[in-house]
Amino acid sequence: MARATRKLAAAELFERSLDMVARIGTEGYFVMVNHVRMGPEFIQSSYSVEWQTEYDLNAYHLRDPSFLWGLTNNGSRRWSEITLPDASGVMKRARRHGLIFGAVFSCGMQSKKSVLCVARDDRELSDEEMAALASWFDDYVKACTTKLAFSEKELAVLQCLANDMTVERAAAHLNISASAAKARLKTARDRFGVKTNTRIVAMALRSHLIA
Repeated sequence: MARATRKLAAAELFERSLDMVARIGTEGYFVMVNHVRMGPEFIQSSYSVEWQTEYDLNAYHLRDPSFLWGLTNNGSRRWSEITLPDASGVMKRARRHGLIFGAVFSCGMQSKKSVLCVARDDRELSDEEMAALASWFDDYVKACTTKLAFSEKELAVLQCLANDMTVERAAAHLNISASAAKARLKTARDRFGVKTNTRIVAMALRSHLIA
Protein backbone atom coordinates (compact mmCIF):
# COMPACT_ATOMS: atom_id res chain seq x y z
CA MET A 1 0.00 0.00 0.00
CA ALA A 2 1.02 3.64 -0.31
CA ARG A 3 3.48 5.09 2.20
CA ALA A 4 0.77 7.43 3.48
CA THR A 5 -1.32 4.42 4.45
CA ARG A 6 1.60 2.80 6.25
CA LYS A 7 1.84 5.86 8.49
CA LEU A 8 -1.67 5.37 9.78
CA ALA A 9 -2.02 4.15 13.33
CA ALA A 10 -3.34 0.61 13.53
CA ALA A 11 -6.68 1.70 15.03
CA GLU A 12 -7.20 4.31 12.32
CA LEU A 13 -6.34 1.82 9.60
CA PHE A 14 -8.90 -0.59 11.04
CA GLU A 15 -11.66 2.03 11.27
CA ARG A 16 -11.02 3.31 7.76
CA SER A 17 -11.31 -0.18 6.32
CA LEU A 18 -14.41 -1.42 8.12
CA ASP A 19 -16.73 -0.44 5.26
CA MET A 20 -14.68 -2.51 2.82
CA VAL A 21 -14.53 -5.49 5.17
CA ALA A 22 -18.28 -5.30 5.84
CA ARG A 23 -19.06 -4.93 2.15
CA ILE A 24 -17.24 -8.18 1.38
CA GLY A 25 -18.19 -10.01 4.58
CA THR A 26 -21.88 -9.22 4.46
CA GLU A 27 -22.70 -11.66 7.29
CA GLY A 28 -19.91 -10.43 9.52
CA TYR A 29 -16.25 -10.78 10.32
CA PHE A 30 -13.95 -12.02 13.07
CA VAL A 31 -10.48 -10.57 13.54
CA MET A 32 -7.82 -11.62 16.06
CA VAL A 33 -4.40 -9.98 16.14
CA ASN A 34 -1.19 -11.27 17.73
CA HIS A 35 -2.64 -14.16 19.68
CA VAL A 36 -0.21 -15.63 22.21
CA ARG A 37 -0.66 -18.01 25.15
CA MET A 38 -2.00 -15.18 27.32
CA GLY A 39 -4.55 -14.20 24.69
CA PRO A 40 -4.77 -11.84 21.69
CA GLU A 41 -3.70 -8.22 21.56
CA PHE A 42 -6.95 -7.37 19.79
CA ILE A 43 -10.11 -9.32 19.02
CA GLN A 44 -13.41 -8.20 17.53
CA SER A 45 -16.38 -9.83 15.84
CA SER A 46 -19.42 -8.54 14.01
CA TYR A 47 -21.13 -11.90 13.68
CA SER A 48 -24.65 -12.12 15.09
CA VAL A 49 -24.94 -12.18 18.86
CA GLU A 50 -26.70 -15.54 18.62
CA TRP A 51 -23.81 -17.14 16.74
CA GLN A 52 -21.13 -15.56 18.91
CA THR A 53 -22.92 -16.80 22.04
CA GLU A 54 -23.32 -20.35 20.70
CA TYR A 55 -19.72 -20.35 19.46
CA ASP A 56 -18.28 -19.22 22.79
CA LEU A 57 -20.48 -21.37 25.03
CA ASN A 58 -19.57 -24.50 23.08
CA ALA A 59 -15.89 -23.62 22.62
CA TYR A 60 -16.20 -24.11 18.88
CA HIS A 61 -12.78 -22.51 18.38
CA LEU A 62 -11.30 -25.85 19.46
CA ARG A 63 -13.13 -27.64 16.62
CA ASP A 64 -13.76 -24.99 13.95
CA PRO A 65 -11.89 -26.07 10.76
CA SER A 66 -11.55 -22.52 9.47
CA PHE A 67 -10.10 -21.19 12.72
CA LEU A 68 -7.83 -24.19 13.18
CA TRP A 69 -6.57 -23.74 9.61
CA GLY A 70 -5.75 -20.13 10.45
CA LEU A 71 -3.81 -21.12 13.55
CA THR A 72 -1.65 -23.61 11.69
CA ASN A 73 -1.14 -21.91 8.32
CA ASN A 74 -0.29 -18.59 6.73
CA GLY A 75 -2.14 -17.30 3.71
CA SER A 76 -5.79 -17.33 2.71
CA ARG A 77 -8.43 -19.94 1.93
CA ARG A 78 -12.10 -19.97 1.13
CA TRP A 79 -13.95 -22.11 3.63
CA SER A 80 -14.91 -24.48 0.83
CA GLU A 81 -11.20 -25.08 0.11
CA ILE A 82 -10.32 -26.16 3.64
CA THR A 83 -9.95 -29.93 3.89
CA LEU A 84 -9.69 -30.27 7.67
CA PRO A 85 -12.42 -32.56 9.04
CA ASP A 86 -15.46 -30.99 10.67
CA ALA A 87 -16.40 -33.89 12.92
CA SER A 88 -18.41 -31.65 15.26
CA GLY A 89 -20.38 -30.00 12.47
CA VAL A 90 -19.31 -26.46 13.35
CA MET A 91 -19.62 -25.23 9.76
CA LYS A 92 -23.06 -26.82 9.44
CA ARG A 93 -24.17 -24.94 12.55
CA ALA A 94 -22.66 -21.74 11.17
CA ARG A 95 -24.79 -22.05 8.04
CA ARG A 96 -27.92 -21.90 10.18
CA HIS A 97 -26.83 -18.38 11.13
CA GLY A 98 -26.26 -17.25 7.54
CA LEU A 99 -22.52 -17.98 7.52
CA ILE A 100 -22.67 -20.11 4.39
CA PHE A 101 -19.70 -18.88 2.34
CA GLY A 102 -16.56 -17.37 3.75
CA ALA A 103 -12.80 -17.16 3.88
CA VAL A 104 -9.98 -17.14 6.41
CA PHE A 105 -6.75 -15.10 6.30
CA SER A 106 -3.81 -15.81 8.57
CA CYS A 107 -0.28 -14.58 9.19
CA GLY A 108 2.38 -14.76 11.86
CA MET A 109 4.34 -17.41 13.71
CA GLN A 110 2.88 -20.37 15.56
CA SER A 111 3.51 -18.57 18.86
CA LYS A 112 1.87 -15.34 17.66
CA LYS A 113 -0.92 -15.67 15.12
CA SER A 114 -3.33 -13.22 13.55
CA VAL A 115 -6.52 -14.47 11.92
CA LEU A 116 -9.32 -12.83 9.94
CA CYS A 117 -12.55 -14.60 8.95
CA VAL A 118 -15.39 -13.13 6.89
CA ALA A 119 -18.72 -14.66 5.91
CA ARG A 120 -21.46 -14.26 3.30
CA ASP A 121 -24.79 -15.96 2.72
CA ASP A 122 -25.04 -15.62 -1.06
CA ARG A 123 -21.84 -16.58 -2.88
CA GLU A 124 -18.13 -17.38 -2.70
CA LEU A 125 -15.70 -14.49 -2.38
CA SER A 126 -14.23 -13.44 -5.71
CA ASP A 127 -10.49 -13.51 -6.39
CA GLU A 128 -10.48 -9.70 -6.27
CA GLU A 129 -12.18 -9.69 -2.86
CA MET A 130 -9.76 -12.30 -1.54
CA ALA A 131 -6.81 -10.21 -2.72
CA ALA A 132 -8.21 -6.99 -1.26
CA LEU A 133 -8.80 -8.54 2.17
CA ALA A 134 -5.42 -10.29 2.18
CA SER A 135 -3.63 -7.03 1.38
CA TRP A 136 -5.55 -5.05 4.00
CA PHE A 137 -5.09 -7.68 6.71
CA ASP A 138 -1.35 -7.90 6.05
CA ASP A 139 -1.01 -4.11 6.38
CA TYR A 140 -3.18 -4.04 9.49
CA VAL A 141 -1.22 -6.75 11.28
CA LYS A 142 2.05 -5.03 10.38
CA ALA A 143 0.67 -1.77 11.79
CA CYS A 144 -0.28 -3.55 15.02
CA THR A 145 3.06 -5.33 15.26
CA THR A 146 5.30 -2.39 14.44
CA LYS A 147 3.29 0.49 15.89
CA LEU A 148 5.76 0.89 18.76
CA ALA A 149 8.86 -0.35 16.95
CA PHE A 150 10.09 3.02 15.70
CA SER A 151 9.16 6.59 16.50
CA GLU A 152 8.34 8.98 13.66
CA LYS A 153 11.59 10.84 14.39
CA GLU A 154 13.60 7.64 14.13
CA LEU A 155 11.88 6.70 10.88
CA ALA A 156 12.71 10.11 9.43
CA VAL A 157 16.43 9.53 9.99
CA LEU A 158 16.22 5.93 8.76
CA GLN A 159 14.49 7.06 5.57
CA CYS A 160 17.31 9.50 4.91
CA LEU A 161 19.89 6.75 5.32
CA ALA A 162 17.86 4.51 3.02
CA ASN A 163 18.11 7.33 0.48
CA ASP A 164 21.93 7.04 0.67
CA MET A 165 22.46 10.08 2.87
CA THR A 166 25.16 10.14 5.50
CA VAL A 167 24.14 10.80 9.09
CA GLU A 168 25.43 14.35 8.75
CA ARG A 169 23.45 14.96 5.55
CA ALA A 170 20.36 13.43 7.15
CA ALA A 171 20.71 15.77 10.11
CA ALA A 172 21.01 18.79 7.82
CA HIS A 173 18.03 17.60 5.76
CA LEU A 174 15.89 17.22 8.89
CA ASN A 175 17.20 20.46 10.41
CA ILE A 176 18.54 18.74 13.52
CA SER A 177 22.02 18.33 14.90
CA ALA A 178 24.20 15.40 13.91
CA SER A 179 24.30 14.32 17.56
CA ALA A 180 20.49 14.23 17.66
CA ALA A 181 20.38 12.09 14.53
CA LYS A 182 22.98 9.73 15.98
CA ALA A 183 21.03 9.51 19.24
CA ARG A 184 17.86 8.50 17.39
CA LEU A 185 19.74 5.80 15.52
CA LYS A 186 21.38 4.50 18.69
CA THR A 187 18.00 4.28 20.43
CA ALA A 188 16.57 2.29 17.53
CA ARG A 189 19.62 0.00 17.34
CA ASP A 190 19.58 -0.65 21.07
CA ARG A 191 15.87 -1.50 20.99
CA PHE A 192 16.46 -4.32 18.51
CA GLY A 193 19.92 -5.31 19.68
CA VAL A 194 21.70 -4.59 16.40
CA LYS A 195 25.07 -2.89 16.07
CA THR A 196 25.03 -1.12 12.72
CA ASN A 197 22.88 1.48 11.02
CA THR A 198 22.78 -0.73 7.93
CA ARG A 199 21.03 -3.47 9.91
CA ILE A 200 18.45 -1.16 11.47
CA VAL A 201 17.69 0.44 8.10
CA ALA A 202 17.21 -3.05 6.62
CA MET A 203 14.76 -3.94 9.41
CA ALA A 204 12.68 -0.83 8.75
CA LEU A 205 12.69 -1.59 5.02
CA ARG A 206 11.56 -5.20 5.57
CA SER A 207 8.72 -3.92 7.76
CA HIS A 208 7.66 -1.56 4.95
CA LEU A 209 7.94 1.42 7.30
CA ILE A 210 10.32 3.20 4.94
CA ALA A 211 10.92 2.76 1.22
